[in-house]
Amino acid sequence: MNLKNLIVDDDEISLMLSEMIVEGDSFFQKPKKFLDGTYALEFLREDYSQDKTYAIILDINMPFMNGWEFLENIEHFVSSDNTYVFMLSSSSDKADIQKSDKFKLVKGYFTKPLQKEHLEQIQELISK
Repeated sequence: MNLKNLIVDDDEISLMLSEMIVEGDSFFQKPKKFLDGTYALEFLREDYSQDKTYAIILDINMPFMNGWEFLENIEHFVSSDNTYVFMLSSSSDKADIQKSDKFKLVKGYFTKPLQKEHLEQIQELISK
């Protein structure tokens, strides 16, 4: 499987911790890291292919382009057949969780920090 891992989070410490967790798992390749949704969007526009699988770990609250805006932008050109978005947020607000359920691309919602158990759930969903 040609798996691309993206982590989008404006908090540098959270981004670093998430990267360490992902790199420690043999299923996942070295992630592409983005401090803002706009840069992640640019990357996906250039890189997206039906031949690849994308696992995107996405924060909600970011400046410039938040996680919701990022999702609204990518849902027009990516497919839920090969793109799996997992919200990773410090918010455990039911409204955020319910809002994430409205996006077909979102396959899970986790509260920070990213943990090995989250990666196991991601791997299970992608491997189906």
